[in-house]
Amino acid sequence: MKLSIGIIIAICLVILGLWAADIVSDRGNKVKITEAVSAYSNWECGYSNKSGCSVVFDVPAGTDHDVKRIRYGKDFMAIQINQDGLSGWVFSGKGVQTLAKPSS
Repeated sequence: MKLSIGIIIAICLVILGLWAADIVSDRGNKVKITEAVSAYSNWECGYSNKSGCSVVFDVPAGTDHDVKRIRYGKDFMAIQINQDGLSGWVFSGKGVQTLAKPSS
């Protein structure tokens, strides 16, 4: 019984570690906005048939943002950024460039 609990705990710790490593990897990037784009409430708004999507804020051209999270859809990459205390998702493509932060 104790062995089973130990194995379950070990598996959970491995899963949590992989998830945390993914978040740290995402946050090692920056996004450069070269054209004005809108940031949406949900990363799934990248799907053209997704209903209920709303614009949280507009991102002006010529700004850089730290990446909070990256999610991948079938044909797009969604990037979570913060601006003025609000969090929203922009989508890779025209006007949005993802850059890796330089290592120190």
